[in-house]
Amino acid sequence: MSNKVTKYYSAMSATIIVTLLLVLSWVMVEQNFPAFQYGDKDIVRQLIPAEPYDDIAADAARFLWGHRALDLNSQAFVIVAAVICCLAMLKVEEGGHS
Repeated sequence: MSNKVTKYYSAMSATIIVTLLLVLSWVMVEQNFPAFQYGDKDIVRQLIPAEPYDDIAADAARFLWGHRALDLNSQAFVIVAAVICCLAMLKVEEGGHS
């Protein structure tokens, strides 16, 4: 590849990464994350239920719909990580073919 194309790809990659970081930062600022709300010592919760796991799917779905921003940020992180890994696999090696 020519030097001009390589610079173009580098500039576009940097632009995309910066844009994604800005969007994710904006989502983090706009959404209310209850970081320490559940750490109250007065709340006694059973972490492992004693009864059978009959409705575990419903509870998991209720949690994800109740904390939608957490779910979406996790998905966005996985997608960005996958894109970065794909770009790393497609990277031109230094001693490669001309």
